[in-house]
Amino acid sequence: MPVLNQGYLAWFALVPLLAYVAGVRSSARAFWGGAIAGGVQFLALLYWIPPVLSRYGGVSAAGAWGLYAIMLAVLSLYPAAVCALTRYCMNRGGAGFILGFAPAWICLEFVRGEFPVGGFPWLLLGYSQTGWLRVIQIADLTGVHGVSFLIAWMNAALMYCCLRRGCRWRLAPLAFGAIALTGAIFYGGAALRRWDGVKPQQRAALLQGNLSIDEPESALRQKYQQGYVAMAESLGPGADLLLLPEAPSPAIYQRDGSYRETMKDLARRFPLGMVFNNVCFHDIDGQERFFNCAYYLDGKGIEMGRYDKIHLVPFGEYVPWQKLFVFSETISKDVGNFWPGSEFSAFSMNGHRVNTIICFEAIFPDLVRRFVREGSELMINLTNDAWYGDTAAPYQHLAMARWRAVENRRYLLRAANSGITAIVAPSGRLQAETGILRAGAAVGGFAFLSGTTFYTRHGGAFLWLCAIITLLILAWNGARSARAPAAN
Repeated sequence: MPVLNQGYLAWFALVPLLAYVAGVRSSARAFWGGAIAGGVQFLALLYWIPPVLSRYGGVSAAGAWGLYAIMLAVLSLYPAAVCALTRYCMNRGGAGFILGFAPAWICLEFVRGEFPVGGFPWLLLGYSQTGWLRVIQIADLTGVHGVSFLIAWMNAALMYCCLRRGCRWRLAPLAFGAIALTGAIFYGGAALRRWDGVKPQQRAALLQGNLSIDEPESALRQKYQQGYVAMAESLGPGADLLLLPEAPSPAIYQRDGSYRETMKDLARRFPLGMVFNNVCFHDIDGQERFFNCAYYLDGKGIEMGRYDKIHLVPFGEYVPWQKLFVFSETISKDVGNFWPGSEFSAFSMNGHRVNTIICFEAIFPDLVRRFVREGSELMINLTNDAWYGDTAAPYQHLAMARWRAVENRRYLLRAANSGITAIVAPSGRLQAETGILRAGAAVGGFAFLSGTTFYTRHGGAFLWLCAIITLLILAWNGARSARAPAAN
């Protein structure tokens, strides 16, 4: 967990699971062992979900834990599948195929980020190293999956050493992993010297209003409108750009003239203007649809662009498979059936391209890199983590968002309603940050950056490499099985 920050444990934490896989003879038993291990892992990491469903969704405690159990069952299928595939290959090809665990793990990490209902790549293995900046710099080549692979490989190599005690080459996989990790650390040192040396050219003020849906609407409206104005006035001079977070929305920018004028006046106080979140409406096929949006007002208060959130939260902002999950309409009282955006749109800010991502869109690497590949020079993340309360979730969310800055070598300005608001440098280092569950502001420097990383241009390259290796391993062992069937 990011709160504990014991990332070094990941380098050998999977050894007990691998020992179990090596000890059983059946792929089915390996599958169930992986499922139990995955269930325990996600139970510990996502413990905050049932209280969110109960407190904000009006779901009974039993219902919330029932939905959570379904989610854990689905998520546990991914490590279960990796363990079953590994055992299958070991049955056909021998103990050495324990090393196939690493590329298979990466393939299933990718699948978890895509399926079902748009995926849930929350806390992939590599995220355990967020606090170790030298290690994570290779993300601009491989994304988070490269670090996940290193960790999975080192765990598998340790198990390989135990299984092949009589083999003179038993230390070779471990040596390979150590060399790769050492290379990553040296690369990370050089990258940190380069990217920590970037000189900020502008300053941003990110407000954290700590608005709660539990407050009366009159109080919420006052904080949403006059409260942000008062916070901005307290900042003093020097900020070029103002960001307001995603937050409960008692006023609609499109339809509330008083609120619209307040926001325009506020934007005029900053040379680069302001980016803020609101609900917006479009007419689609004769029906009014509403979207979760980010607006950009320039320094003259003129609306220069809007981004409609593309990746919505399932069972929060929309209900997938509504005929099946008819009971899910009440999971969140503050949101409803939002319509997804379709364009990776960016704003033109003083001649520079800037993109916005909303809430948990920050945990989807491929979505974020699409904006940068289209020319974005600055990333802005508006989020509301108040749902999570005083749990590990806000820290987890920030830990994952930091990787997007490293992968694409951009500044990331993250305005969060209840925390953690932060300015993240292209190295992943936090330049400024707030606490949680209190009003405040993060003020710091940033720069517009151009150029693209290998990951930005070829994000799927490392994933494809792992997929090819996994398919070759499976094909080779499948061919052996066809020639000489083994017990499964």
